[in-house]
Amino acid sequence: MTEARVLNSPGPIADAFRQSRAFIKICVGPVGSGKTIAALASGLELASRQGGRVDSKGVLRRKARIGVIRESYPSLEATTLKSWFNIVPRDKGFSMRAPYTHKFSKILKTDPETGAILERLDCEFEFRAIGDQGVEAACRGWEVNAVIVDEADIQPPDLIPFLTGRVGRFSDLDPKMVIDPQIIVVMNMPDVENHAYRLAFDKALIDLDPEADVILQDWLGDRELIQTFVQPGGMEAGAENLHNLEGGRAYYVRQIAANKHKPGYVDRMVHNKPVALMHGLPVNPDFDHRLHVVEGLKWDRRFKLIVGVDQGLFAAAVPLYRNELNQVRTLGALANLAPNGRELLKVGAAQFGRMLRKYLLEKFSITHADQLRVVGDPAMFLSSDRPDDDYDWREVFENALGFKVHRAKTNKASLRNEVIWKAMKELHGYQIDAGATHLIKAHAGGYRYSKAETSTGETRGELSIADTIFTHVADAEQYAALEGQYTMADVRGRERKPQNQIIRFNTNYDVFSNLD
Repeated sequence: MTEARVLNSPGPIADAFRQSRAFIKICVGPVGSGKTIAALASGLELASRQGGRVDSKGVLRRKARIGVIRESYPSLEATTLKSWFNIVPRDKGFSMRAPYTHKFSKILKTDPETGAILERLDCEFEFRAIGDQGVEAACRGWEVNAVIVDEADIQPPDLIPFLTGRVGRFSDLDPKMVIDPQIIVVMNMPDVENHAYRLAFDKALIDLDPEADVILQDWLGDRELIQTFVQPGGMEAGAENLHNLEGGRAYYVRQIAANKHKPGYVDRMVHNKPVALMHGLPVNPDFDHRLHVVEGLKWDRRFKLIVGVDQGLFAAAVPLYRNELNQVRTLGALANLAPNGRELLKVGAAQFGRMLRKYLLEKFSITHADQLRVVGDPAMFLSSDRPDDDYDWREVFENALGFKVHRAKTNKASLRNEVIWKAMKELHGYQIDAGATHLIKAHAGGYRYSKAETSTGETRGELSIADTIFTHVADAEQYAALEGQYTMADVRGRERKPQNQIIRFNTNYDVFSNLD
């Protein structure tokens, strides 16, 4: 029997992750945040919920097998197993022969009066490494109730999709014994190009036809398919697991000081912020997924819907509104993305106009012009005799859309960026719906400054913004965010001038004095 051990909770986000019943649950946090121990504890708790049979002594015996996988056995030994042995001691049935196995029994319930055992768990944790054999070879024949994937961002992209067919297979020859099979994922914040980022934040796993989706939802029941939990950064007020780190917050201060030459590392490992894989700093450094991304953000119909449009062969549109406090609420994003989500497909003006009209009708039930205001890049409104075709693009797009397109208040990048920066710096000043994954990825680092070579051969960022697949959707949001009372005055630092001001004259002159 395993001895009872009390583990200190890392914090509320780790606890919510541990208690989640989602089929794939993901915890993203800085180094030292306790996410690995939370994942291992979650696997043990899941094991204790599996079905069981009553033995000859009247004891309900539950059985479970939980898998743990990493890229190599040295990584398992150096990190994952060290955390595991804080939960179950090494000398209790652990075998160091690859794949490593740990078999143990755990008393789950006793009679409060007699002390007799009423429920017991017979459990096996199996630790595997992928190594150089590939995912299929490493996982072949695995029959487990759940798999814990540690450091998922450095594992092969096909690992988690393959594991969907491995979990829920250990049932003691009775499928009814399987309860809530899971893939439990933990990692540091990945860069925005990483496959693990797409899984955690784009929820990109499988693309099902409607009939198959119904079958999947029926199987899931009240469980979510993918659920992501983002812990606070190590320097934030709500940083988790500080009480279990030597020196508390000094643990992170030391890392920041030692890694000043690697700002991307500090952002990911300490501040828990995604970074762009490409060279160049993100344009919107204050974007915080945990603070700014909201599931199911809805349009408050008391306020006009504003749709920003960036024109051209890779056109994009972003709907948002400003609430009574003039705060930005971004509700989605429309771009002609390829199925892989990594490139934009060219789109004509008429086609994009029809796409946007359908999008507005289906998502917001927009049918009348007075419900919204469409604003576009001022370049669309320059004379038609210019050598470029932006003016013609607008006319064709406007006719297909069926709504008038207004000129955005400015095309100056400094002002357009400032309106987003100002919103993100204010408490609750900026929120974006979780479904706007392409725009979220832009804010997380895809929308970035250009790279430039210095005389020493180093690569640094320029103040010009790189032309990437994220530039167009970010520009479209900026055009929309410029709308609103006092917005331009605020970003320019000018005094607000009330609109429709009532003018009063204080005089003793009687305007009726000369009337008979």
